[in-house]
Amino acid sequence: MEPWWKDGLPFACTQCGKCCHARGDVSNVYVNRRERAALARHLGIPAAEFDALHTRQDEEGHVTLRFEDGHCVFLVDERCSVHEVKPVQCRTFPFWEELLENPATYKEQVLDFCPGSGEGERVPAAEIARQVAETEAAFERGEA
Repeated sequence: MEPWWKDGLPFACTQCGKCCHARGDVSNVYVNRRERAALARHLGIPAAEFDALHTRQDEEGHVTLRFEDGHCVFLVDERCSVHEVKPVQCRTFPFWEELLENPATYKEQVLDFCPGSGEGERVPAAEIARQVAETEAAFERGEA
């Protein structure tokens, strides 16, 4: 069965920072060891220091970036200060399996929220599927 988004979806990130803010009780950016090491190198600090300063462990044992004042600690002046090395979860938004479940969910969670959704060139279905798979694989391996 073909997904409802089989013809692709228009999307162009505006780097507005909205997806970096907590939404209700959702404030998680999962990061694996490799991503944390890249972020630490980018910031010029040891990995252990990065973990102590910028991460926490959730109730299920996943490592996530800290959120302070309702947003990711790396959101500075409404821009991602680590854009060059941002985690898989950030890089693949809005093409997450749970957001693409059906058109109504996509409209509510993405189109009505993200100014870059519905804009720009159409992202092909194959690329959307690749991003969904990348995010899911990283999460299943405990790497998201």
